[in-house]
Amino acid sequence: MSQSMKSRSRRRLYIALVLGLIAATVTYAYVDFSTRKPVPKTAMVVVARADIPAKTRLTADMLTTQEVPLETKLPSALTSTEQAQGKVIAVPLTKGEQVLSTKFQAESPERLSLSTLIPPGKRAVAVTFGEIIGTGGLIVPGDYVDVIAIFDTGTMGKDEATIILQNIQVLAVAQALEGEEEMPVEGKTAAASPPKAAGSPSSSSSGTGAQNPAPEKATARPTAKSATLAVTPEQAQRLVLAEAKGKLRFALRPVKDATTVDLPEATLSKIKEPLEAAQAVITAAEISPTNVKPGDVITVKATVRNTSNVPLHTQAPDPKTVYVQGQTYYSQGFASEPGKYRIGVNFAGQSTAPYPYRWGLGGDLAPGASTTIEGQIKIAYDFQPMNFWVGLIREPADVLQDSFGVTLVTALPANVAVVAVDVANVRSGPSISSSIVSHLAYGKEVPILGQQDDWYKIRLEDGRDGWVAAGWIVAAAR
Repeated sequence: MSQSMKSRSRRRLYIALVLGLIAATVTYAYVDFSTRKPVPKTAMVVVARADIPAKTRLTADMLTTQEVPLETKLPSALTSTEQAQGKVIAVPLTKGEQVLSTKFQAESPERLSLSTLIPPGKRAVAVTFGEIIGTGGLIVPGDYVDVIAIFDTGTMGKDEATIILQNIQVLAVAQALEGEEEMPVEGKTAAASPPKAAGSPSSSSSGTGAQNPAPEKATARPTAKSATLAVTPEQAQRLVLAEAKGKLRFALRPVKDATTVDLPEATLSKIKEPLEAAQAVITAAEISPTNVKPGDVITVKATVRNTSNVPLHTQAPDPKTVYVQGQTYYSQGFASEPGKYRIGVNFAGQSTAPYPYRWGLGGDLAPGASTTIEGQIKIAYDFQPMNFWVGLIREPADVLQDSFGVTLVTALPANVAVVAVDVANVRSGPSISSSIVSHLAYGKEVPILGQQDDWYKIRLEDGRDGWVAAGWIVAAAR
């Protein structure tokens, strides 16, 4: 073969190899492109590092940023932590929840709304009080007080003073609201308010509520003439009547002290008599869970300490006795034995038979000793949100300690609930560490499939199941 023919053959071979390589490259690129999954679009949002109580001023260490699928980013979600720093949130945030601009509390006094500060089940009632006597004008929004009413002979037939309300939250003093900043009064030192439980009822919420920081610049108001208190409807009636017929004084309570006492009225005829020491006190109480449905059981735990130098005698029923809703200690054959001690549970609106659920101490209690009693109430039907509390009773009717551990309980109708917050996170499991799978808007009605601790298992419209924190849903109106 001639040299020229060999050269042409080599050229054809090279061309064929190059064309083959190009074809292989194009084929690979086409197959790769056709089978490649699209890259999901994401967005950066600000989320809470941990659970944050309502009315908290946000700082950098409370927040972080997180990349989320674009379709799960809420419209008003913040994109940088700087946008949230220094803002006050009006509602609680759970760990991992997106921080929304709509959740911030208005900063200017003229835009603050008192209605957003009223705890569930309460009403805001303004009353006048003696500002200089009492606590010297140092009560500030966020404090808790006892309300003392003073009546004269013309009103009550004798001059007397009596504590009508205990452990009551102060929402406002004059025109200053809880959580509002204001300039210090000239010549006065700002008195910082102690932390208070968010949404706390007239007592502690069974000792489990998160504690809110105090207002940063709560200022004493020595010339204030009125205070607005958070009270139940029943307490509101007593409060306005006492104001109309007598005079009111406030006794400021220590930080985190939610104890209550039951005292006889003080009269001029008894003012020099020795003070009677309490023979026993409730030192702790818990009512749980706070969201139930028919068939569920409310568990009540109370710790009682004998503060006297003699044994306290008790009676039936034994602790852990289960009452069915609507039963009473009397209907179940546990009639009072005078002088015996029991703990009981009362609830709002129960006036004809106070403390219908009562349990014994489990045995006589020695001087200085403490015991914890646990009783149960089985729910038979649903009811509107209602306050329950624990009391210490010396039978038959001497309530030594009243309204301890006031707790708001909601009984949901069978298997139905409605969302009570702006946006409720639906999670893959009954924990704030579980991933968020969906969101439910305010007022959305959802079926309940089950319950675990303070979480409800619900079914979404698309057929998926998820979990919602019990605090975000309440009984649906029927």
